[in-house]
This record gives sequence, C-alpha cells and structure tokens, in this order.
Amino acid sequence: MKVLFSDFDGTLFEDNKPRSLEDIHWIEEMHKDGHMMIICTGRSLKELEIAMKDYPIPFDYAVLNNGGHIINERYETLYEKTIDRQAGIDILNLTTSQQGIWSFFCEDERTYGYKDGITIDHATDDKAIDDNFFELYQNAKHFQIISFHQEDLGLDKILYCLDEIKKNYGHQVEAYLNTKFVDVVPKGCSKGGGVQKMISLLNEDIEAIYAIGDSFNDISMIEIADYGYTFVHADEKVKEKTHLHVNYVYEVIQDMLGRKEYELEE
Repeated sequence: MKVLFSDFDGTLFEDNKPRSLEDIHWIEEMHKDGHMMIICTGRSLKELEIAMKDYPIPFDYAVLNNGGHIINERYETLYEKTIDRQAGIDILNLTTSQQGIWSFFCEDERTYGYKDGITIDHATDDKAIDDNFFELYQNAKHFQIISFHQEDLGLDKILYCLDEIKKNYGHQVEAYLNTKFVDVVPKGCSKGGGVQKMISLLNEDIEAIYAIGDSFNDISMIEIADYGYTFVHADEKVKEKTHLHVNYVYEVIQDMLGRKEYELEE
C-alpha cells in the first residue's frame, strides 16, 4: 500500500472549491488500487468539515492543525494535542493589540475570529456576532490552534507578532508562516510530525509515502516523504526542497500509480 499526504488549501482546495475535479477522480482511482489518501492541513476539524459539506473530497484520515489533531473519515479523533492555555491567551493578547490583524482561535467545535472590534463565528460563514472575543478566549479551556493574518495580506505586522511569539513562547508553541498567514500550534507539532504520528497509528505495511504541498509549512511533510512534490507556481524556497513539480494533485497520483502521461517538470 502507498500513502499520499496532501495539503488542503492551495493544493486540493482553492477559492472555496476543489482546484480540479480530476483530483477527486484520481483519488477514487488510487482507492480502487488499495492506496490511502490522507489530508494534512492547518485547518481545524470544524473548518475542514464545513469545506467538505459542499465539496466532499474522498479521504481516509486527516492530519489537522499542522499535526496537532488526527481524525478518521468519520471525523472521530484519534490523536490530539493542545496549546498551553496561558500561552494561548498571551498570544491572542498580542495579536489583537495590532490594528488590521485578523486573529482566530479554535476550541473544540468553536472557532472565532476578531479584528478591530468585530467578532465573527468562523464556523458559520464568518458571521458577525455580539459575543466579546476577549471574554471568549480568556474563558477557553484550551486552544487547538491559533492563527492570524493582516487584512491587507501584508507581512509587516504578522512578522512582528511571529518574532515576538518565537522569542517569548518558542518553548511552548510552534509558529508557522503559511504564505500570508501564521498558524500557532503546540510545541513539537508540524506537518512532518503529523505524518510520523499518523504512520505509527496506522501500523500497516507501507510501500512508500508521497506528499504534496504548496507552502512553507508543508516543507517538513515534503522532506519526510519518500517522494515529495510541490507546485510549479510555488515559492522558490519551497521548490528547492524537491525536484518534483506539478500543477495539480492528480499528476502526483498518476505518478504513484505509474500512469503519468508526461514527464514532471524539474
């Protein structure tokens, strides 16, 4: 059996829909051949569930929160690790103090966002709500993932916060820049670590591990795979980590199954 670990946003999914219906067709083909599809994403369970509601993509397992949470195809939790509560509160105090930054946190089924006095429910189409975001996170039992980005998609403010987080909380959390977004997860969590944990949970005879992703937080996953891929349009620093460059996930699957119709770009 071969296993494909695939990033979600920018890889399988884009603009709130699948990047290519051919990806879904070829995932079904790999399942017919007895291989396994595992989504590996920074999204929380609820965010993935919402996306899958309208556009279901076949998967066997999902590694969520950049390696901090693992579920099966029935959305049942197999493994979970959370951020230290006080560290999470301190980090949200930092990000919410910056004008023009959207801050998010996930606690179980609840995912909330905030910017400049506006609180939204991220699990219900980002609708504005009357709840006080500061009270919500200060009363949270734990944090599965915290993320933030600038409304203008710039980098100056989020890089400042990223530096402060690494400097003051680097012993408690990992913080990953994902193009224009930063994801904060428990210490020791990464997509590469999530791949390793998933493999240990599977406890099956695996012929080869394949991985595909488009951004910086995918590098640890790409590097740990037997065959790591990224996209022709990916950042050069990501492309440097593998010579296998594609346009769509289905090209990776065709390569896995020995059915590719052309040579991959190197």
